[in-house]
Amino acid sequence: MVGALAMLVVCQLIGEIVVHGLHLPVPGPVLGLLLLVAWFAWRGGPTQTMGTTADVILSNLSLLFVPAAVGIVQHGQRFLTQGPAIVTALFASSILTIAVTAYAFLWADRRFGGKGAAPADPTTRHDPFDTDTNGGAGGAS
Repeated sequence: MVGALAMLVVCQLIGEIVVHGLHLPVPGPVLGLLLLVAWFAWRGGPTQTMGTTADVILSNLSLLFVPAAVGIVQHGQRFLTQGPAIVTALFASSILTIAVTAYAFLWADRRFGGKGAAPADPTTRHDPFDTDTNGGAGGAS
């Protein structure tokens, strides 16, 4: 478990060093995660120890929300004065994110896939979420 934790920290450290050294616009831990994924791909997947360590970390993930709760308590006055703007920004960004993700998915589905087998029964009702141009019984054109 100590070796697996060390591997996680070393990947994060390397990511931080590369990001700061090259002035990349990406967080160091994200680059470290990509390095870790590349390592797993090269080695054929994570070891049993790494899997167990990851499970322990994920099972205690809720502890990482404690600092956020403390921050909310410490900045309570700011939330009272700027609360409507914060809530509006959160809702607007969430709705925008969902919309952009949906459109990106639809674009990717049309561009790269979504050409599944035709239904076995031709009387099957049309799926409104089917984005194929020739999709089953009466697909969108």
